[in-house]
Amino acid sequence: MKTIATKPNQVSANSGGNPDCEKIVSLLDIIIDGEATEEDRTYFFSHVETCQECFAAHQKHEQLKRFLRENIQRKVVPTNLLSSIQSVIKTTA
Repeated sequence: MKTIATKPNQVSANSGGNPDCEKIVSLLDIIIDGEATEEDRTYFFSHVETCQECFAAHQKHEQLKRFLRENIQRKVVPTNLLSSIQSVIKTTA
């Protein structure tokens, strides 16, 4: 099996343009975020059980999202930030 360079959300090994694998890649984010329909979840997990490439892509994507959730914190901004920005825009426009 030949490994190829990928774009984000693309299966990492050459799947030969398999339409099932392409659909799985398009479902990765909504599956991991818990936003998929029951039909999509059923399709996704039944395919991932039989396709090693898609399973690996799912695992990597899930690990990345988990890492980001655990290590990236939201910054709290001052409550008057928006009004300050709008004020500067009005005076310079």
